[in-house]
Amino acid sequence: MPPNREQFEQEYRDWILLMARDAAYRLAMMPLEKREEVLTAYRRLKDPRLVVRKISEEERILRLAGERLADFIVVETEAVAFYPSMYSYLPGALDYAVAMNRRFFCRGLWYPIISLNSEYIRRSSDRILAFTLEHELEMSRLFLEISGNQRALSTDDKREITDSAGKISLQKLGITPDELREDETLMHQLSLFQPLIPKSYAERAMLIYLEDRVAELETCGLKSCSQEEAALGEELSSEFRGWSEFSQEIYELFVREIGSLLRDVHRGYG
Repeated sequence: MPPNREQFEQEYRDWILLMARDAAYRLAMMPLEKREEVLTAYRRLKDPRLVVRKISEEERILRLAGERLADFIVVETEAVAFYPSMYSYLPGALDYAVAMNRRFFCRGLWYPIISLNSEYIRRSSDRILAFTLEHELEMSRLFLEISGNQRALSTDDKREITDSAGKISLQKLGITPDELREDETLMHQLSLFQPLIPKSYAERAMLIYLEDRVAELETCGLKSCSQEEAALGEELSSEFRGWSEFSQEIYELFVREIGSLLRDVHRGYG
């Protein structure tokens, strides 16, 4: 955890309020019916158990990803996760994720999970969806390879892994520049019209989904390769739990601020 947690939390609250302004602006530009639909989703997603759910196109996903996906828990969400950009140091610069993969430690076992945006699944071609799945699988492999050294990953590490996984996946599937632009356009559209949630809150929801179903998902759990890896898992799990309440607080602050800003716009003060 940061050495000065109180300072970090206040800085993060300030940042999330800034991000709420951007989200509210996007909503204000939407047709009324669509705006109300997204606002309803924001309020519903205050319950982390409603953020992710079982994948709806399981057969298609398995067909496109192949046997490697059999070792993963795959879920979907209506939300798009956002986080400070890995490629820019400007405070308002964001990266958006329509796909996320995480490796959680729960009850002594490691569980790899991939989450996909529901609308992204629905609107993506088979080739683009296969590329996204391959990219997540490749990132998971590279993360595991580096984390095997029992060290925390820096922003540079994460950026390098993301870029390397993308290049490998592009070459493997022969994705064309036109297809890549199509994918980027779709992701941009989804970031404008789908509910946005902080990445930390999306991760919390994924872990809660796992914890609620760990008995039925135990066959997906993997043992640690060493005592050191098991100790690392316990440490990461404890740290994650330590931020759980703050993650909930931040999301609720985000939604309240969006609502407040939209009310001001409606009154003519925005």
